[in-house]
Amino acid sequence: MYEAGGNAVDAAVAAALVSGVVEPAETTLAGSGFLLVHDPEHGPISWEFGPRAPRRAHAEMFRLAANRDAGVVALTATEGMRNLNGPLANGVPRTLLGLLTAQERWGRLDRRTVTKPAIAAAHDGFEADSWFVTSAMADLQRLLKDPQARHTFLSDGVPIGSRGDSELGLAAGRRALVTQPALGRTLEIVTRDVSALVDGEIAGHLVATSRERGGILTEYDLAAAGPEAVPPRTLMFRDHEVHVPRAPSGGLTVLQILALWDRLTADAPDVAVGDRFRELALVVRHSFADRYHWLADPDVVPVPENGLLDPRYLDSLVALVSEGKDVEGWREGLPWATYAARAIHNPWGEESREGVPRWIPQTATAPTSGTTHVSAADADGRTVAITHTAAHHFGSGIMCPRTGLLFDAAMAWFNAAPGAANSIEGHKRPVANMAPVLLSRDGKGLAALGASGGRRIVSANAQLVIALVASTAGRMEPAERVEAALTAPRLDASGPLVQLEAGIADALESVGDLGARVIPAVNDPFVMDVARPNIAMVGHPAADAPTTTAAGTGASARDRSTAPASGIPAAAYSH
Repeated sequence: MYEAGGNAVDAAVAAALVSGVVEPAETTLAGSGFLLVHDPEHGPISWEFGPRAPRRAHAEMFRLAANRDAGVVALTATEGMRNLNGPLANGVPRTLLGLLTAQERWGRLDRRTVTKPAIAAAHDGFEADSWFVTSAMADLQRLLKDPQARHTFLSDGVPIGSRGDSELGLAAGRRALVTQPALGRTLEIVTRDVSALVDGEIAGHLVATSRERGGILTEYDLAAAGPEAVPPRTLMFRDHEVHVPRAPSGGLTVLQILALWDRLTADAPDVAVGDRFRELALVVRHSFADRYHWLADPDVVPVPENGLLDPRYLDSLVALVSEGKDVEGWREGLPWATYAARAIHNPWGEESREGVPRWIPQTATAPTSGTTHVSAADADGRTVAITHTAAHHFGSGIMCPRTGLLFDAAMAWFNAAPGAANSIEGHKRPVANMAPVLLSRDGKGLAALGASGGRRIVSANAQLVIALVASTAGRMEPAERVEAALTAPRLDASGPLVQLEAGIADALESVGDLGARVIPAVNDPFVMDVARPNIAMVGHPAADAPTTTAAGTGASARDRSTAPASGIPAAAYSH
């Protein structure tokens, strides 16, 4: 796209469209997502096509499982995992419309040029590599149940490419391709007329398939599926501006982590994270305790969005972290279940205590996984961050035979139990894990970053920002700053245990009392314990023109192989 004269928006959207074709285990063009763009003329903008429930959804549409701890293994606590699998699991398809309209608004190239690579990938096929085969094998029973998914991704009941005598059973000596002609035709149709997604041919096909399978998607849902352009939520972190989506997502929690860290290290702003891992783990835990209880769609229920970043409230949490206090009750059960019904902090402020809502659900459902992230930057200083997802591996497992579009599992992001801030309601937005980030300085775009990896996206992105900002003082070149941020070992403290990469195993002693484990340093490109980030960064002037650098990373501290957020190996690139 750059070589064709396009800008970062053209490049990012083209890559995001291709990922929607070749990464069905991670994302779908009938899913949801966010696009952040820092435009040199207009500044930062959040283009939001995040997850949304169909209008006919309601709080009691899923029967809770008899075993309320089913989520430990099954990722859900509903009977039959119906909020994750099948026709009731999907939200409103928004990704394809969101990407195409963003490119039309901020891109330079014609739509046909930008969609051409994705159309070719659908018709010509993508190679069934080890990532695809492993993912499809893990979801084999789900794929077998749906006729179109079975036809598209399997051959004789096993994943395409899984027969042969090489590692993982990949076909030896020949390329096994996954072709998606129906999806290719859909992309050709919307290239000519994007309104087909709203009230035209494609919208009608999606509604018809949902109705036939027992789903609740309606024409109204797709007519109202258009993206919203809003100012991003912004925080000053040191001398940088950090921009995240405004909708319910991982963005607000990223900012809370950064705001707490900024206050905690105010006396030593250049301190290395490695010297204070225990405090970082506590910052993440306190932020996630708030996230699991308070966050929801502010258009529907009260959410203390301002209170979570209020200086007085932040100071109260910093005091707890400084005293080394763990979050009360953190290891009594699954944190997302514990704090869905238990407010450990009060971000509303003392003066509003009487009006604080009480969220007391019977249980809670676990965060989902899957997702793809694309970062891009161009020589004009434009930066773009796109995160989009199927909400779970292969979405809901249902594929529309008329369009080739895979329905997502966005309903799994809601708490399936009534009585929670994030409980289900028609047309409501669930709290998603996606958290694309733009970083700017003095109003100029500096970097785009993001990750895949479920709830771990949030703390990973916060740590990337901390590392990038810390490297400013070191006068490193952009490529060096990107590499330093990506290769710095990370932790995640959003779950029951603190997860430590092997490169920081010596930190186990300092965080051991919080409950911790070290992730083995195995050369496995599929490990997602600490998310999979990538960064695109605008460079300092070199010669006569600025440059941009972009790179991705694997998950292991020992093996930082360059790769996009989903884990498919690729070469680093610069432009």
